[in-house]
Amino acid sequence: MNSQDIFKSALTYEKKIRDLYLSAVDIIDDDRGKDLFKALANDEQSHVDFLEYSLERLSSAREIDIEKLVFRLPSTINDDVSRMEKKIPEHMLGDIKRALNAALSLEVETSQFYKKAWDNSTGQVKEILKKFYEIEQSHVELVQIQLDYASGNGYWFNFMEIDMED
Repeated sequence: MNSQDIFKSALTYEKKIRDLYLSAVDIIDDDRGKDLFKALANDEQSHVDFLEYSLERLSSAREIDIEKLVFRLPSTINDDVSRMEKKIPEHMLGDIKRALNAALSLEVETSQFYKKAWDNSTGQVKEILKKFYEIEQSHVELVQIQLDYASGNGYWFNFMEIDMED
């Protein structure tokens, strides 16, 4: 697969996950959930913008400025996670968990795409795909943290809060 094909495929993944986050904003009644999904949708839109820019640069055989690819989630996202400590109303929890499960699945799939493409690329494209992989991995972790909390399964930041064995 050449660089343009990789970026076109990546664009499909990024649009799909962006659209999922945008649809979640319309479904979720909880403001904390809406804020999280809006932030994730905005970050995914920045990926779409970067890929479209990159495709334009590749078609004219110009260098891609990798500095334009940035992690755009606000630094307050960690504060938003701590705000989640306030219990989400039970009637909203089902929608949030469904949206988070769908998001996690797409984020993992997208991350795996970038990892495979990164492993099979060279030069600047390899560097770009590595950065995308790292960004998507951070999305996987963030969504997993939110899902763990919403599910009340005893995990927080991927660590068991209470260990009944000790």
